[in-house]
Amino acid sequence: MNCWKCNKNISELPAKIGFRATCPHCDVDLHVCKNCRYYSPGKPNDCAVPGTDYIRDREAMNFCEEFKVKIPSDQAEKKDPKNNFKSLFKDDE
Repeated sequence: MNCWKCNKNISELPAKIGFRATCPHCDVDLHVCKNCRYYSPGKPNDCAVPGTDYIRDREAMNFCEEFKVKIPSDQAEKKDPKNNFKSLFKDDE
């Protein structure tokens, strides 16, 4: 994962980020909205998960149970749009 503030790679963290985890490079909180894959400015509560509690400071540690680490775009699974389009018209024979 990458830190939301300094954007440096953090590899020594466990799979589940603790509420009080901090970046070893810049010492900011990691369990924050801006480091979550569900963070979506413009949606209700700026979150893609419906019904989440309001978080005032998106850059401060919070206790959201829906938190999932944001995967950097270069590590995210890349899908070929052409194949996705072709799969819509496949015959299931």
